Amino acid sequence: MKLLLFGFILFLSTGEIHSQTHLKLILKTNLPIDSALIVHFTNQESFFLAFKDTLELDFKIGQTDFYHINYTQKGKIFNEKVYLNSGNIIIFMKIENDKLLIDTVVGSPMFDNVQNWKKQYAAVARAKDSALLDSFLLKTYEDQIDNLFSFNIANRYLTIHQNNKLKLYALLPLMAKQADELKKQFGYSILNDRLQGIIKNNIVALKNFELVDPSNRTVHATAANADFVILDFWFVGCVPCMEDHKRIKALLPALKRKKVELISISNDDSYLKWKDYLEKHNYSWLQYKKSRPADNIITQLGISTYPTYILLNKEGKVLFSTYSLNEILKQLD
Repeated sequence: MKLLLFGFILFLSTGEIHSQTHLKLILKTNLPIDSALIVHFTNQESFFLAFKDTLELDFKIGQTDFYHINYTQKGKIFNEKVYLNSGNIIIFMKIENDKLLIDTVVGSPMFDNVQNWKKQYAAVARAKDSALLDSFLLKTYEDQIDNLFSFNIANRYLTIHQNNKLKLYALLPLMAKQADELKKQFGYSILNDRLQGIIKNNIVALKNFELVDPSNRTVHATAANADFVILDFWFVGCVPCMEDHKRIKALLPALKRKKVELISISNDDSYLKWKDYLEKHNYSWLQYKKSRPADNIITQLGISTYPTYILLNKEGKVLFSTYSLNEILKQLD
């Protein structure tokens, strides 16, 4: 599963807290865990603590919400993401096969709700009936319309149909039903921005977008004499992106023979971090970083999952979009 990027700011919770959600986290493991980081996504509340097998935390949130639970052992991270109700909640966990697993959650019907949805989704997906899967996703999106998990469902539908605009229009009336408070959440903007980015952009005219090149100059990307262009959206620290770059370096001669230009566009803010990465790995194909203006190519296309690959023809028409390097390469066969 690709790394889905949510940019949030962590800060340590200090001072008096009038909690509406009390989490009791119980982890049974023989591993020498160093620390724990628990992040409440919406309010950006977080706790960074020395490890104990039982931790008790208070959060201000008073609604169903999304948490990241992370345990660290000498830099190795075991993590899980979970949707929880507010209230007094106990979570029993273990580590198996290098993964943090949640055994039981007491006091949060939302956790069971999500687990049941995952089982139903898996069963429908196994049936390999696309119409049935579409119906399931749209119906359960509407069923969950009053909580953050609905964004997860809608994003699955969007991922499946990111190359079928007619299918994507089905999301618009459902998104309109979301409460105003939910529309203010970061997950909604990720969903809406990518949806609008796909629907509104039949053509990507590279000449219209300012980019920063490795010499720190503001430029416009060009792909002279190419029949096709692959846009690779990524950032330093994105593990799947960096693994793909190793493959891309070896694939460049074959792509050139097919008259395919690959253009990598980084979402990094730091020029130095980006430049150091390129120099360290000797990546010398067309590399650019997003420009400073808020309305840059990444925001215009609503890119929020990395890596994202977009295939263009020589006129800039969008032919295919995916999060998989293998899938984009198949389009060239």
